[in-house]
Amino acid sequence: MISIAMATYNGEKYLGQQLESIAAQSVLPDELVVCDDCSTDNTIKILEDFKSRVSFNVRILQNEVNSGYVKNFARVIPETKGDFVFMCDQDDFWFPNKIETVLKTFEEHPKAQLVAHNAICTDADLKPLGKTLFEFDVSRGLRYGSAIHGFVTCARRSYLDYMLPIPYCYSFDRWLSLPASEIKVRYELDTVLGYYRRHENAITFETIGKSQNFINTAKRRIRNNLRSIKRVRTMEEIDYRYTRETSIVEFARRIKANKQLPDWVDEELLNKLENSAKIKVEAFKIRYNAISVKGLQRLQRILRAYKNGIYKNFHGFQTAIDDLFRITGDFKGLN
Repeated sequence: MISIAMATYNGEKYLGQQLESIAAQSVLPDELVVCDDCSTDNTIKILEDFKSRVSFNVRILQNEVNSGYVKNFARVIPETKGDFVFMCDQDDFWFPNKIETVLKTFEEHPKAQLVAHNAICTDADLKPLGKTLFEFDVSRGLRYGSAIHGFVTCARRSYLDYMLPIPYCYSFDRWLSLPASEIKVRYELDTVLGYYRRHENAITFETIGKSQNFINTAKRRIRNNLRSIKRVRTMEEIDYRYTRETSIVEFARRIKANKQLPDWVDEELLNKLENSAKIKVEAFKIRYNAISVKGLQRLQRILRAYKNGIYKNFHGFQTAIDDLFRITGDFKGLN
């Protein structure tokens, strides 16, 4: 069974084209599950019209309150029932052979649990920007094909069973991709299977859609640095990052709860992933112990932790300075 998980919000401008590209697939899905995040435009009408015209099942869920992109996908993915689940944004465009090609890739690579394919980056009118998505990875200093973009991914149910529910501290694509990469079950397919439309309302417009000249790049870095400075010394941030590591530990434990590991799991790689996360979890606890006090006592504890190598698990001296001036407050992860 083939499922598509789509999240929508005020998507009337491009949604129709995305839906038609799904309907034109050489291999059709069995179901399209959509979760709408309180759209105020014609998004629901477009979805209902599409539902009435296609042969496959379309389920439309609606949030009672606007929850944002991350929570919207976190809700819709568990609602799917397929053995293969394709992730779908509302504003891109799939080539007719996308589903067929990805399914063939899974068949050729039986241990792959997540496939990420290449795509052509375009402007709002689907005019190519001159590079594929994987080529943009390289232009930003990343390994070719290594970046995480939700719309190019498809996951096996056998993997999702261990990945759900999606932790609040991750976007769905990052959560699905990072463990898969670490245990070598993410396959990067260097075949272009769609248009990655970048427009002003797109999440990655600043990094991909907008002209990457010196001024725009400098503005983006300054803006991101200011946001980071504002956020990094809060307890909310440390809780967020701590929970990321505990989520990895729980993922590994869920797999190990089986009497026998799934045949796609490399035990050595899984142990390595789990142990790395455990080390960081313990390091976070030591940091929290230091941060929980003030003044000279905090300084002494941070210096002791730094001397013992705790901060090597983070950003070294810079993180120690951040902890020294961190704003205290509730830390949900250790409560």
